[in-house]
Amino acid sequence: QKHNAIVWCSPGPRPDLGGHEHDDNRLVAELEETASTAQVNNSGCYSAVCVELDLDALAVTTLLQAHHINEMEGTSSSVAFDAAPQASLQDMMGGAESTLTAYDETARCAPAFRILRQMVAAWLRDVSIYQNVFADFQIIHFYRWLRDSSSLMYDPALHRILYTHMHKLFLHLVAEFKRLGSIIVFANFNKIVLCTKKRRVDDAIAYVQYIVNSIRGKELFHSIDISFSQCWEYLMWLDPANHGGIKGKLPKDLSQIENKSQDENKDSNDEDEDPEKQMNTENSEVVEEEDSSVIEMNWNMAEYLPEWCGCQSSFNNVIASYMNAVFEKLQEESGRFTPGNTPMKRKVSSQISRKPADALKGFEDYAQDLVSGELAQKLYFITQKIHKKGTRGREEEGEDAQLSTQSISTDPHSIPALEFVKSVTKVLSLDSAVTEQVCKLRRDLLKLLNIGEFSPEAEWKDPCVSYVLPEVICRACNHCRNIDLCKDPHQSVENGVHVWLCPVCSTSYTSGEIQHQLIALIHTNSMAHVLQDLQCDRCSQVKQPNMALYCTCGGRYRTLLKREEFSQKLKIFNRIAVIYNMPLLKETIEWMLTNNTWIKT
Repeated sequence: QKHNAIVWCSPGPRPDLGGHEHDDNRLVAELEETASTAQVNNSGCYSAVCVELDLDALAVTTLLQAHHINEMEGTSSSVAFDAAPQASLQDMMGGAESTLTAYDETARCAPAFRILRQMVAAWLRDVSIYQNVFADFQIIHFYRWLRDSSSLMYDPALHRILYTHMHKLFLHLVAEFKRLGSIIVFANFNKIVLCTKKRRVDDAIAYVQYIVNSIRGKELFHSIDISFSQCWEYLMWLDPANHGGIKGKLPKDLSQIENKSQDENKDSNDEDEDPEKQMNTENSEVVEEEDSSVIEMNWNMAEYLPEWCGCQSSFNNVIASYMNAVFEKLQEESGRFTPGNTPMKRKVSSQISRKPADALKGFEDYAQDLVSGELAQKLYFITQKIHKKGTRGREEEGEDAQLSTQSISTDPHSIPALEFVKSVTKVLSLDSAVTEQVCKLRRDLLKLLNIGEFSPEAEWKDPCVSYVLPEVICRACNHCRNIDLCKDPHQSVENGVHVWLCPVCSTSYTSGEIQHQLIALIHTNSMAHVLQDLQCDRCSQVKQPNMALYCTCGGRYRTLLKREEFSQKLKIFNRIAVIYNMPLLKETIEWMLTNNTWIKT
């Protein structure tokens, strides 16, 4: 009332806008499409130390720095199209209000967004000056309240505009890490995996602490909590569900140094949220070697290799032996250039680019000889052994495989030896130093199976389908993340039912809430499919007249969304409903299939 705003509180999932909310369904269906794009993934093999950092307080920081985000993009917040002055009540009643475009609802909610920012700033002021516990609770639960459709003040337009600004701030943060010399392996709203270009863990930690303090020194990123999670001395990364490497040990006093650094940089914009997090690695296979190095194997693709013929164990042994051999050679080459062995050089940098050329060349030659020699002979023997077993034992798996977590597969009738060859060569090809050797090895292994190198069967495809459920919030610790329902490694079995776990506190997510979200997504996708536009297949123009059968150019109209995509999504949801015991979701899918014969599953 103070800011002349109309309260839109509603007990339903849509705000009360006097009936206008039922005329526009775009904001309800758009966030799902953008959630999967808010990440950066660079697959490859990283022989330098990689560090994983946890991010927190991104939503509150984005809200407070929204005007700075616009200015960094070259747009002043004072002249933006959504910064029009709020019309008075007299102007509204007299009809003198300037009409704002009705296309973008986020522009209409800009005044409410500014009020929301002032409210959160007042909470932070109460926490920093008066140590108000209730204001602290409001900040902690802020984003959960904003995106919860059951809250009275829920508005998808507010959620949309904040999410858009979060994406922009996230891209600025990634660009800042790149500007300071880091290589981004993977990044999303919750964590960042950096390649530090350092050979030693101590040097990598010192480097990361320096760039983190430098980033925190900027006003735009000052309130973001950045904490260490884990590190790798050698990392082979395909995606978050498929990676492995040699884990390094973080210093024991790192948390004390990190907390001290945070206390020095804390001001009135900091939040009192606990930054300490631990990654759940229950589903990761860890192998300890004699030299106390730990090999972590977290390959989702290996779970879809049949175990009855030894494919999974052979895959893990081959990849682990390759990583261990290459890492030992890398340590040997690096040890020749330590300060103790080179007394003439008082200061030796750990940068990869400053290493002597012969050191890197010797390391690459060793990896190439390993792939073309010892590893190739080993793979020839294993592939022939698996291929000779043929399809024996597949009947024993039978129906059990249909109800396991490994049943969300794209090709359940594949050849075990072929899938083993494709998986192993796909992982080895991540190392760019042995690309030619891996191509030759792949060609020879496929010849053993009488399959052509360029045949469609020889191409590697992800054996597991993927569906990302955006922004699932843990009820225990308020940790918000996107969950890949088919590939997420943080899973467990409770009372005979598969459940997803929070990676921070290991609390299981409520399956009922996820089930209702999936049901809502089915209805949303169905609505989007029915209300979609038509597009000319010749000139790609969107259809404007309602009654025209053909475009003005003579082309035929086709739908923007393919029915095969919707059918595939229903098929994935059906498998999830069976595996994770969601009867209401399965009943909804069956009802939709019964009443829509055009859907093929």
